[in-house]
Amino acid sequence: MSKESIKLMTPRGAAVYPAIDRKDTKFDDNGVWKADIALSKEAAEPLIKKLQAIFKSHTGKVAPVSKNSMFYKETDKETGEETGRVIFKLRVKDRVLKDGSPWERQPKVFDGAGQLVTPVPAIGGGSEYKVRFEVYCWDTGANKGVSIQPTDVQLLKLVERTAGETSPFDEEPDADFYNEEGDGSDCPFDAGEADDEGAGSGDF
Repeated sequence: MSKESIKLMTPRGAAVYPAIDRKDTKFDDNGVWKADIALSKEAAEPLIKKLQAIFKSHTGKVAPVSKNSMFYKETDKETGEETGRVIFKLRVKDRVLKDGSPWERQPKVFDGAGQLVTPVPAIGGGSEYKVRFEVYCWDTGANKGVSIQPTDVQLLKLVERTAGETSPFDEEPDADFYNEEGDGSDCPFDAGEADDEGAGSGDF
């Protein structure tokens, strides 16, 4: 069903209701891993252009901008006005293979020095990270589409999830997050936090 697989990476942004240390099984018994990220409109623009181009090439259509698509404009819950941020929906489901064996797809987590983080801490909303993801172009024959599925997360600032957490915008700690354990193996991120490339201009 997959026609093409492309790897991309987000700039640094804020975690929005993440499910990285444990999967979300509320609507799927197999579980869903979530690394949704909020970016400013300016920071999001280059990534949106790349995803739009891939979507148009694969489907012949313009990618929709809604909560049911790859990305959408965030609105204030009280006023309904746009906040100026864009939310990218980076999610991947665990699967059961034809032979009955489980296929767990939890994203690997690395710290700011590029070291693998084990065990994964309770990453809460308001944490800051970059996400490496796979652009999955699917074709069922009747329909075509694109989804963005997280494979790796570089955790740069940790806000631990608390019991009963309802907001993804908890107060951020002053110190950057670094893990004292780990060997840095299989890390797709550069060691240390590099400046993000400048965002392009345009309308979104």
